[in-house]
Amino acid sequence: MDTPTSEYVAPAAQDTTSAQAPGVYTGGKYILVDISKQHMYVYEGETLIYSFVASTGMNNATRAGSFSVLNKIPNAYGATWNIWMPHWLGIYWAGGLQNGIHALPILPNGATLWAGYLGTPISYGCVVLGSYEAQTLYNWADVGTPVEIQW
Repeated sequence: MDTPTSEYVAPAAQDTTSAQAPGVYTGGKYILVDISKQHMYVYEGETLIYSFVASTGMNNATRAGSFSVLNKIPNAYGATWNIWMPHWLGIYWAGGLQNGIHALPILPNGATLWAGYLGTPISYGCVVLGSYEAQTLYNWADVGTPVEIQW
């Protein structure tokens, strides 16, 4: 089994140099997360190309608003919870931690956290997708891709 080649440890404090979104994104891609439906819609131009069941944060922990993909990490590590978050797309800062879109988290023992709960608010603030869906989105999205989160 290969060890992760790209580890990302969520910073303890906001790093404003890497947290700034690119100036103007002209790629024609757009991600819409609907918290009320626990669903993600992915567009190229006006065309819906993907529609995924998603899980957002418990107790309204996912912030609504207009964001963009700040960074892409193949396998991010969340030190606060001791979890790996495959196919990480960082989208906004929540205090000193970054929230993002990623696959179901992996525990240190290799088990998948929250398996069977997609479509239910279950995360600590991130938008969680199934493994295949997260990998598909990760491969498709660019840094700077707009992300709208709404109710």
